[in-house]
Amino acid sequence: MDKLPYFDCFCSIGRVGNPILLDIPDVAGLKKEMAAAGVERALVSHTLARFGDPVIGNSRLMAEIAGDPDLDPVWFLLPHHTGEMPPPPRLLEEMKAAGVKAVRLDPGRAQQSFSLAEWCAGDLLAALEEVRLPLILDADMVAWDEVQALLERHPGLPLIMSNCTYRFNRFLYPLFERYSNLHVEISRFLGAGAIEDVVRRFGSWPLLFGSNMPYYTGTAAVGRLAYAEIERDEKESIAGGNLRGIIGEAWS
Repeated sequence: MDKLPYFDCFCSIGRVGNPILLDIPDVAGLKKEMAAAGVERALVSHTLARFGDPVIGNSRLMAEIAGDPDLDPVWFLLPHHTGEMPPPPRLLEEMKAAGVKAVRLDPGRAQQSFSLAEWCAGDLLAALEEVRLPLILDADMVAWDEVQALLERHPGLPLIMSNCTYRFNRFLYPLFERYSNLHVEISRFLGAGAIEDVVRRFGSWPLLFGSNMPYYTGTAAVGRLAYAEIERDEKESIAGGNLRGIIGEAWS
């Protein structure tokens, strides 16, 4: 079986409080696991930005991945109203200069705690939509009504839902029917036939390869996609083609 060109949309570096399988505190550990799984390239955030301070964590990320062409930065963001981050126009300038390829929001996390509603995050979401910079939202951190409202109000914003299992299909399928800017990374989308059913119903465009290293091994998601009963071109799209297309449109 020929190797697929894996481009991981969902990795991180830094310590985690309760690693399920792996503890990868640094770039060297992540690169070692990527090599073992056969992952060529990855979008990477820092756990300090997620569980601590986004500003400090984003800065730490840039320092730790500096000069590595296989790792692309993902920043955690906050709405600008409290002054913790600059207003969206200046924030976009900083992210473009840093080569940021995607962003994450964790509105339901206690350390961050904000609303995705327009009155709170609308300016930020509109700015991200303007430059088509992909947004990653954790399914555990947001309600599905909020997801639908975001998709409806910001149709030009690529949205990647993370940590989705096949049990979320009753939410995902009606959204796939209506919104072409919605995608799901597959790190937990591991139920028997889950990938095959999405591809059969909608095509391969909604799915993106994600491993969620360091919480899981990279080989789990690789094996699931490699042996999925779908066509080779569909596997290639999910492995990296879809993601390359999405980030290729950013900053245009």
